[in-house]
Amino acid sequence: MFHNYNYSQLISKKLGKKTILNGWVRGIINKGGILFFSLHDAYGKIQVITKEKKLIKDFQKEVNSEDLLSIWGTVQIKQPKKNIEPSQQQKKEIEINLEKYQIINQTKPLPFEIKDEANINEDNRFRYRYLDLRRNVSKRPLIIRHHFLHQIRNYLYKQGFIEVETPILAQNSPEGAKCFVVPSSLGKQRYYTLPQSPQIFKQLLMMSGFARHYQIDKSFRNEDARSNRQIEFSQLDLEMSFTSTKKIMILTEKLLKYVLKKTLNYQLKTPFPILTYQQVIKKYGTDKPDLRNPTKKDELNFLWITDWPLFEYNEETKKYEIFRHPFTIPQKKYIKPLLNNKIKPEKVICEAFDLVCNGEEVLSGSLRIYQRELQEKVFTILGYDQQKQKKYFGYFLQALEFAAPPHGGFGLGIDRLLAIVLNLKSLKEVIAFPKNIDGSCSLTGTPNYLDEKL
Repeated sequence: MFHNYNYSQLISKKLGKKTILNGWVRGIINKGGILFFSLHDAYGKIQVITKEKKLIKDFQKEVNSEDLLSIWGTVQIKQPKKNIEPSQQQKKEIEINLEKYQIINQTKPLPFEIKDEANINEDNRFRYRYLDLRRNVSKRPLIIRHHFLHQIRNYLYKQGFIEVETPILAQNSPEGAKCFVVPSSLGKQRYYTLPQSPQIFKQLLMMSGFARHYQIDKSFRNEDARSNRQIEFSQLDLEMSFTSTKKIMILTEKLLKYVLKKTLNYQLKTPFPILTYQQVIKKYGTDKPDLRNPTKKDELNFLWITDWPLFEYNEETKKYEIFRHPFTIPQKKYIKPLLNNKIKPEKVICEAFDLVCNGEEVLSGSLRIYQRELQEKVFTILGYDQQKQKKYFGYFLQALEFAAPPHGGFGLGIDRLLAIVLNLKSLKEVIAFPKNIDGSCSLTGTPNYLDEKL
């Protein structure tokens, strides 16, 4: 705490000794000739007191709440409160007996009070997010997020995975949501797009001989945000070769069990139940059922959903559309009939799986197509002619010709899962500087009008 010392160190190493601490001032009170305030920093808070009359007079004249100070004083045990027996006082609560202070920086009048219980308009909170994050209630989800990601990396390292980054400036593809377009300096008609997923690059790494890899990446979807969705979001993307749906599901369960135990001391029950897509639609009328006990809404209820259709037929356009994504391999018994036109595409079931938690999809995965003939067949069913396939996927189709291994993986939504685990109303709370539902940013005012110089 406070740069050089944490709370336990102040007790064990500095009790009865002089120390220097830095932090923001909060809760200034003059009671019975004694000045009290708390000093806060990124690691916690500590009470500071003084009975020195001149020091009290100068402090109250010069210092306001949220001013940034250096203080000099002696670490001492807190005096028990009146009417409370010393034995009932928490052990070794400490405070600082103030001797002098120096103002490092002063604040202007605050737009809202910096305290956890303050009732602050959401737009105001995110307009002044840097102040909002001084509150423990807002800071805590980000600290937990840090530990959550750290434990993900720890577990995957132990399982032989390596972390590999893939490009943010990527190639446009015709499927999925609208993309964000990034102009190129190579010419007015040339551009990049921000990836909706690192899917193709993940698979190319499989073909490169990386048997197990992952990344914690940013993905982008140019569509309206929702309480459970952002236009830019973080994912754990993982891929492994010579695997199966069952192996990936077991790995996922072990990963989540490990991470939740290490991060929040939460004992996750595994294995998760498994239902097919047809079963959940027939029984619950949705592919994201919330199976929690109504009396235990604070629990986490995970459910695997498997055996998804690969295609669906659009009656309006009279065309086939992808139900999952076009790189998902059909289940083995459907491959030859599909290649030989012996089955209607909408009858094909694929090796895909979703993980639902408390009625929200948190993970989507599949086994991937690893042969060019089958990949081209899927594209053809979707109406991509040879020219279109070459334009958008030529490099990928070529890579499939060089003995690509069977492989599979998933994308897990970090923001959404954390919001569910922490029982937060919006995943904005687990993102340092999130966007609003309309995609705008209260803090920066983006999106902006394009400067002609750009």
